[in-house]
Amino acid sequence: MLYSLLRPLLFRFDAETAHENTLKLLDRAHQLHLNKLTCPPAARSPVQAMGLTFPNAVGLAAGLDKNGAHIDALADMGFGFIEIGTITPRPQAGNPKPRLFRVPEHQGIINRMGFNNLGVDVLLDNVRNCKFKGILGINIGKNAVTPIENAVDDYLICLDKVYAYASYITVNISSPNTKNLRQLQQGDELSRLVQALKARQQQLADKHGRYVPLAVKIAPDLDDEQIREIAYLLTEHEVDGVIATNTTLSRAEIAGHAPAGEAACLVRRSKSAPRS
Repeated sequence: MLYSLLRPLLFRFDAETAHENTLKLLDRAHQLHLNKLTCPPAARSPVQAMGLTFPNAVGLAAGLDKNGAHIDALADMGFGFIEIGTITPRPQAGNPKPRLFRVPEHQGIINRMGFNNLGVDVLLDNVRNCKFKGILGINIGKNAVTPIENAVDDYLICLDKVYAYASYITVNISSPNTKNLRQLQQGDELSRLVQALKARQQQLADKHGRYVPLAVKIAPDLDDEQIREIAYLLTEHEVDGVIATNTTLSRAEIAGHAPAGEAACLVRRSKSAPRS
């Protein structure tokens, strides 16, 4: 009911502005203790995964709260877990706007955000200041300016910094909005990345006296052979979990709608170029 009242107002704004304003409204409602009045407590239905007990199976995926700035307000809604990020070692602006497009006929969106975030240190400040005690996933990635051959370094920086604060850590190698990122899903590159992360995970577990599971987030646009190869490598390196899936490059389901021509990755337009 509340959404049906707010929807016409939110749709007066472009999609990204509406997203930001909604999070601000949630924060304000949390401060006034209003969120729990509109969100009754979720029924407890525990799920076991990666050695963790999730209070229920409905969680919040990464991407909504990239900087972990709204954790407590989102927790009021009863999620079984909250995943924040994707975060990178250094702040970055992401891809040029507009980069978020509504497809109301299908109750969907297209985005090409490009890991816009304030950097891992800001996220950690937000996590330290929140009161949420539930399961918190932290999603890590690489900076766009980091060459793909040096991607491991960025993931290790983030892993080192977030390890003590996460219930589990997601390794995002499947966003279509960072150039060449999906290349990390390929055999040798995936093996090298996962091997480095698992070795560091063990070192950090010894240091902190706590084992934090690692999950790898994969793309939906993989063929059967790629899926088999990824499954083999993740099993071989004893990765704790797989998050399936990130966003798709396919536009088959919305063919004929105006946003179908919007690419999932960075598109640079001249000022005179028409928007599709």
